[in-house]
Amino acid sequence: MQRATTEATPQATTKLSSGSSSITDGKVPDFRLQKQDEGGWQVRVVSTRGSYWLRANHLELCDQGKRIDLSAANAFLRAARKDGFKTEYVGPNGSAVI
Repeated sequence: MQRATTEATPQATTKLSSGSSSITDGKVPDFRLQKQDEGGWQVRVVSTRGSYWLRANHLELCDQGKRIDLSAANAFLRAARKDGFKTEYVGPNGSAVI
């Protein structure tokens, strides 16, 4: 019988996504919701799966330059999470995948 050692156990790798710090495997987002310096929030698609969902459910957000207010950003997050999508939130204090 062979025993597993810590050397044989794969460690969590890190993937880099553009515009953010490192994101560990299993937490790769479908969207990025980012606070803009000029005011408002911007939704960006990160995954292909997210792209299809966004086109089907929130066509108004498909324009990459579109800014939304806080209540629209919260509504988007709620809808995306309800359907099982992950969003990287990038705010003034850093980022988190939710």
